[in-house]
This record gives sequence, structure tokens and C-alpha cells, in this order.
Amino acid sequence: MRVWNRSAVGNPANWYLLLGLVLIAFTLWVPWLTAARTARIEMRADRIAECLLAASSQQPWPPDAAAREHVLARLLALAASSEVFVGDLELVEPQPAEGLLWLTNKHYAFQLSASPIDVRATAGRGTVPALEVIAWPLADAGPAHSCYYYPENASRAYTRNLTANYVGWQEARPAPGAGQRRSQAMLDGQVAYRSEGDERWVLF
Repeated sequence: MRVWNRSAVGNPANWYLLLGLVLIAFTLWVPWLTAARTARIEMRADRIAECLLAASSQQPWPPDAAAREHVLARLLALAASSEVFVGDLELVEPQPAEGLLWLTNKHYAFQLSASPIDVRATAGRGTVPALEVIAWPLADAGPAHSCYYYPENASRAYTRNLTANYVGWQEARPAPGAGQRRSQAMLDGQVAYRSEGDERWVLF
């Protein structure tokens, strides 16, 4: 009995030490796992937004039900070729009036819409608005945090969504043009800019 107590296996202090090391490793592993999951979900939303904009290019204006079906078919084909998972992608029913196409997956909402014409631009009689895609989180407590903005007539951008806090497709969704650069952009740089809602968008 004394030999057992004196051995490394039989010493209770060693068991407590091992348990402490396991708990420390677990506390270090959980944040890494959470960060990896967030990165995976946000990267997938970014790629879906990119595919949606590409799928909607050169479509008839204004889009009708047949054009929407064509966009969805092209989206699925582009996602498959890019190895982007879209198995949980669903149409929002009924479709809100202010957008052209609304989709959701488990963590993100996606809006295809016409970009508001810049007040500084000159629009002719036959001017066709540029299209844009915005992707934003469905829940504020989930793993998704960033918003993604893909316009036809500007560079893509993302925001950490710290000011506007866009969330849900009914609660606080972004309006078309939410990612546009503000009209007075003297202080904006080449890497980031502020939108009219004072949200900081980063070009990437």
C-alpha cells in the first residue's frame, strides 16, 4: 500500500495536476474552435455574396420571376464550381418589396438589390441601376458578425458591423446602398471608408 502511494500513478497530487492541465488545455482550445467556426461561416457568406452578384449580371431589367429562377440556377452552378456549400440556402417568402432577391442560410441573410444612384451622378433616360449584394448576420449572438458588400460599380468591402449592428432580415436589415461611400469622403482612405450610416467599411 505504501509503495502504491509513493508511485507517480498513486499520488493524488499528480491526478490533480493532470486534471488542471486538461482544464487549461480545454480553455485554450475552446476560443480557437470558436474563432475557426466564425471564420468558416463568414468566409462562406462572403463567397456566396460574390457568387450571387456574378450570377445576377447581364440579367433583364427589371427582373421577373423567370429571371429570378435563372439567377438562382446560375448561383447554384457557380457555387458548385467554386465548392461553396449552399445546401442550406433558402428563398425568403414572401420576398420584401424593396429588394430584387432575398435569400438566407443558417447564419446569414443575402439581399440582391439595385444600388441607389449617386446624387453626384448624371442619370439618363435609359440608365440602368447597378446591382449590389449585401450579406449580414441573422442573429447578433451567433458566430456571424461581419457584413459583406459586393457592388457592380465599386470595390467590394466588409465591415465588422460595430456601429450599425445590422441583424436579421426583419429587425435591423441594411437598406440598399448601405455600403456606399458617404458623399463627403475627404477623410476616407484607400483601404477603408465610412458609409452614410457612419459604418466603417474595409476594402478587400
